[in-house]
Amino acid sequence: MAHEISSVNVNGRSVTEAAFALKPAWHGLGTVLDHAPTSEEAIAAAHLDWSVTRSPLKTLAGETVPDFYATVRMDTGAVLGVVGSRYQVVQNRESFAFLDGLLQDGVMKYESAGALRGGRIVWLLARLPSVDTIAEGDSTLRYVLFSTSHDGSASIHAIPTSVRVVCANTLRIATSGDIGFRHTSGVADKLEFAKKYLSQFDEKFTLFRDKARTLATCRYSPDQAKQYIEALFPTVKEEGRSKSIRENKVAAVRANFRNSRQTIPSIKGSWWALYNAVSESVDHDGPTRGKRKPIDLEHREQAMLSKVDGNGADFKAKAFSVALEMAG
Repeated sequence: MAHEISSVNVNGRSVTEAAFALKPAWHGLGTVLDHAPTSEEAIAAAHLDWSVTRSPLKTLAGETVPDFYATVRMDTGAVLGVVGSRYQVVQNRESFAFLDGLLQDGVMKYESAGALRGGRIVWLLARLPSVDTIAEGDSTLRYVLFSTSHDGSASIHAIPTSVRVVCANTLRIATSGDIGFRHTSGVADKLEFAKKYLSQFDEKFTLFRDKARTLATCRYSPDQAKQYIEALFPTVKEEGRSKSIRENKVAAVRANFRNSRQTIPSIKGSWWALYNAVSESVDHDGPTRGKRKPIDLEHREQAMLSKVDGNGADFKAKAFSVALEMAG
């Protein structure tokens, strides 16, 4: 499966190496906690309390291969990969300690954590205590992602992100465009540099927050609302499937705009509420209504990818940009 979540046998017991705070992932795997966990809780819930060692690589004849090692899981004995002599292991607990170290008071909580492909890749997604209030009763959260590989296949990534990482695909999406740094000599110094970088990453989130606040304070006219909808969903004059699809999308936006989330007093009638009505039509409205039908993992995955990295993400970015432009 494309999620690639690890399912391994440890001491005769099968465990799924993933944990999520408050809500499950699209694939339905792993442990779902009813709160945002600390690092110790996340390690336990995601079954990541294991370490990796380097073992000299040998030929079938028993001869040692110079400058090459196998990375081995200590709990299962599984060989994860083959690395060079310069490769340095970053243990799972070191990864959590890195994120914990971003805040000296230890109040960082974890949104998700897990392993992929038998432990070859490990990720942690932490939620910072900062809350961006767009308007009274409307707030957003900030996240930091840390990922590392135990097989030498990927760099170490330590980045701010708005993607809720829950599987291999969302990890790829979140780290896209980030070079990261290699598991070679001086990795401790590189981690320290990354920590300093992350401590200053607020600018990205602050910029979005300030733009959202602008939208929340600007009211639109009925004519502007029509122009906004027309810009995003151009009118289809000819009868047929395209016209029906357009009408259904517009109807979904109008329904979202009247829901309780967009009618709280602080944002009612604002460009922020209008944009959110459009965004929700991408994120939450299914292709069919009425009787619910089973949805297989492939369809759930494709829906998830569209929201965060495909046409859905592009459309939401356009909707945000157009709203800012029209709001002046």
